[in-house]
Amino acid sequence: MQDHIIKKLIDNIDRSNQDKSSFWKKYLPAGADYLNHFKHLGFGSYTKKNRIKNYFEILLAKIIFGEDIFQTKTYESYKTIFDKIERHIDNDTIRHIFTFEKLKKYLNPKSICIIGDGKINGVLGAHLTFPSAKIFSVNLSETLVNDYIILEKIDLFKKQVAIVDNINSAEENKLLTLVTSNLKNFLLNKNIELFINISSFQEMTEIEINNYFKIIKNNKSKLYCCNREYKKLPGGEEIYFDKYPFSDSKKIFYENCPWHKKLYSLRKPPFIFNYDGNHKHCLVEFNL
Repeated sequence: MQDHIIKKLIDNIDRSNQDKSSFWKKYLPAGADYLNHFKHLGFGSYTKKNRIKNYFEILLAKIIFGEDIFQTKTYESYKTIFDKIERHIDNDTIRHIFTFEKLKKYLNPKSICIIGDGKINGVLGAHLTFPSAKIFSVNLSETLVNDYIILEKIDLFKKQVAIVDNINSAEENKLLTLVTSNLKNFLLNKNIELFINISSFQEMTEIEINNYFKIIKNNKSKLYCCNREYKKLPGGEEIYFDKYPFSDSKKIFYENCPWHKKLYSLRKPPFIFNYDGNHKHCLVEFNL
């Protein structure tokens, strides 16, 4: 493990704390066990393989999502990686598989930024789907630590990971660059072709959302966004999908998200549940 990357991320926690909404102050407080990649902590799940349990989960998933998604190249690519580390493809991963299956029909970016990933579902999908693309991952420090620990387990990027020290850092020629949220302005003027945000704008303050949109517009990029139509955070902040600053963008698609309607859980009957609130997703372009 490249301990210097982990150390830099941990040393930066106090600085990225300034970007936390009330959601993250609640679910990722001081003392949270972010070094344990099995912990949920509000940013996704990491499900260990369990032959009997996973059998029933797959049955439920096929009831919700149908059979076709499990025959796709994207599914097989994730499964090959996950099998090596005894990780099961769960609800969180399945929605990313749907996402990348859709995105590859529209574009083939050479550079991608994942805003607010969790358990490397986004970074991994971006790399498997667009293997020649340079990837940036911007997030809170604790989440990047958790993601990096999983990256080291799969050993996919090997020594091809860089971490940004300050907004004026020279860009390294690496496959993956980690950017803490307090240094997000490093991403300005990078000609990033695609930004992806899945279920994390809905957990930010309005100020943070606007800051990211400024970066996306600065790059004259495309944005794939999938978030809850409305969400009220623990501190009372109200976040509306339709109020994101999409102005001056070309909408390639803008609709309710078909794979963010139901999810499964073996914890209690009836085992299939609705997501909290309606989810929308869109692909918009700011290169106008």
